[in-house]
Amino acid sequence: MKRTTISSFAVLSLALGGCGPVELILTTDIDVLDPETGAMVSRPAEEIELQLLPFDRDQIFASLSADAASPEPQLPPELQVARDSIAQAQQQWRESESRWLALRERLEQISGELEQYNPAEAQYRLLFNDFNDIESEYLASESSKDEAFARFDRLQQETFSELGEFRALLTAWEEQAFAPYGEVVGAILQTSGREILADTTDATGRAGFEAAPGEWWIYGRYPLATEELYWNIPITLERGDPVELPLSRSNAEVRDIL
Repeated sequence: MKRTTISSFAVLSLALGGCGPVELILTTDIDVLDPETGAMVSRPAEEIELQLLPFDRDQIFASLSADAASPEPQLPPELQVARDSIAQAQQQWRESESRWLALRERLEQISGELEQYNPAEAQYRLLFNDFNDIESEYLASESSKDEAFARFDRLQQETFSELGEFRALLTAWEEQAFAPYGEVVGAILQTSGREILADTTDATGRAGFEAAPGEWWIYGRYPLATEELYWNIPITLERGDPVELPLSRSNAEVRDIL
């Protein structure tokens, strides 16, 4: 795991409590599609950057939004419907592709196994029949995959310009409305005497921190195909045994990706 300290941001003034650091262990379990079964299964998520913040970043952004010169742009209803349709089509395509890849891998495995037997052997005939059965399913899945992608691509192209214009409008608003964020955070970090801590999850989906006792917020995001999982979880650290907290879809805010 790589561990860094980020000292250029911070917010709300918080009193330091107790002496000596508290060990905090974060674990990640993300629901992903199993291409072989088609079911959702939990897997540890590697290479997620997680931060331990001595402030509530959402509260800062909400305050800056309220003070902005103009209200935040809202996606028009017709574009919301189009975006949701694109997201659904993309998910169907990815699921079809996962199934197709799993079948292709199985066919390659059977081909390798067939080379170990003589065509006259019973095991060869069994494997050969399995290959033919799976090949039919593979060809059907390839057709489904291509149709799903064509639908996704068509829907995406139909609203490409409109969504792009809205993204540009929203980005311009955010750059102006949230410009004071760094200054606000820097002032609070200086007042509180704390720093922003960061760590990246390893191959087992774990990240760790050593932080002063008191109020903290766990911040992180994990992009999925059409959405992202967003964490901004308050936690009170007290001296004693290490604290372990799992991060998953259940304690994340699910945000659509434009």
